[in-house]
Amino acid sequence: MPESVRLNKENLVTLKSTPGSNSASGKSLELLDWIHDQLTILAEAFGETLTEQRQEIYCAGLADLHHDQLQTAFRRARYELKWFPKLAELRELAGALPGLPSDGRPGPEEAWARMPKGERMEDDSVVWCEEERVAYGACRSLLADGDQIGARMAFKERYQKELAEARSQSRPVQWTMSVGYDVDHRLTTLATAVQEKRMSLDGALNFVPGERRVDFAQMLPPAAAKGLLTGKVEKLPNLPGLTGVLAKMRMEGTVPEELKEDARPRHKTPSERSADEVRVLREKANAQIEFLKRSRNGSESGSA
Repeated sequence: MPESVRLNKENLVTLKSTPGSNSASGKSLELLDWIHDQLTILAEAFGETLTEQRQEIYCAGLADLHHDQLQTAFRRARYELKWFPKLAELRELAGALPGLPSDGRPGPEEAWARMPKGERMEDDSVVWCEEERVAYGACRSLLADGDQIGARMAFKERYQKELAEARSQSRPVQWTMSVGYDVDHRLTTLATAVQEKRMSLDGALNFVPGERRVDFAQMLPPAAAKGLLTGKVEKLPNLPGLTGVLAKMRMEGTVPEELKEDARPRHKTPSERSADEVRVLREKANAQIEFLKRSRNGSESGSA
């Protein structure tokens, strides 16, 4: 690499201690040098000439980001852009905007850690942002097949893309509830969401079975639980169609065992199943549909 375009150690130390570059404070010289190398590679790919001063400006403007965010930004820049990116464009590709505080959305690793996986896919509840929901949909089939590594890669790639788009458009975060079968886990998830202000108390109560109200109240701070230990809660989620019927049965703990079992993810791919297995699965799926239709019709008749 030409000496004229490489940041030396003295410049890196100056960069870290210069007023106005607090975002680089505490970062290692290795990280700054790595950012410099990536910028040089990117410049070569686009036929761009970078001065030492421009390199310093870019390094200072990117040093507050995590290593995995920067890797994503540089990779996406090489394959998605037609011209050498501005500093703000690199930050957008990394899922961050310059000068903006955190919008409450979790980082890629934190988001992945929160997702239901393995045997808990149908049992665990999660209060997730819209970007997490979309990314989970992109990896769910891989999780169902037991491919944890592939699922993690698919989730992070899609989540970082959704995150960058949301932040570039300054979209406010939107939190929703994904309800699982395990009521105890659901209550813990809801209590955490209320404390972290990702869900209002009234919104959380929509997903708490009436008989578990006291248990839920005891998971909250005293100020938030005030008034929940008396009276009755009759709230149930008002979701349309078969989705609403199944959600209410999950919350009330009335889902039949055979339906719970069939709702769990299958670990065999279609190509691995025999003709008899395919036939049995189809029959079970049809039985589930008929069961839900009868439940819905019964619910509608009762409300009439």
